[in-house]
Amino acid sequence: MLNIVNEQIVSLFLIIVKIYFYNFLLLACNNYQNSWCSIQPISNRQYYGRGWFQLSYPCNYWNAGQTLNLDLLSNPDLVAQSDRIAATTAIWYYKTTGMNEPASQGDFANTTRILNKYECNGNPGQHMQKDRVNTYQRIRQCFGLREATNNLYC
Repeated sequence: MLNIVNEQIVSLFLIIVKIYFYNFLLLACNNYQNSWCSIQPISNRQYYGRGWFQLSYPCNYWNAGQTLNLDLLSNPDLVAQSDRIAATTAIWYYKTTGMNEPASQGDFANTTRILNKYECNGNPGQHMQKDRVNTYQRIRQCFGLREATNNLYC
């Protein structure tokens, strides 16, 4: 699975989980039916954010399912019904999108950009960055890491 290299990477992974899972645990309002790849949604299925990283869109459900040997396109609710699947889809997304590289360099801003570019550079979610950075600093402190000062905001 995920090769945990150091506390810096773990702290960055945990802040992403905190932000996208615990803050949005009860949200199911965005139904991402449109597909940005050749995979099309199955009728009567909803592809809103589920799991630790709020897996969304038919393409992500299909790709994660292929890797995990699950039919998540036909049954996207599996991600919300199983803690194991919620965690493994988060780790799958983390690895697939290349988050480990910026995380290992302490580049918090780039991991945010990879996960959700709509929260960066003046987009609607940009107002959430201060809270995200403060929480990241608290998690780093739990691991005995000094306060991060570079590449915090995207």
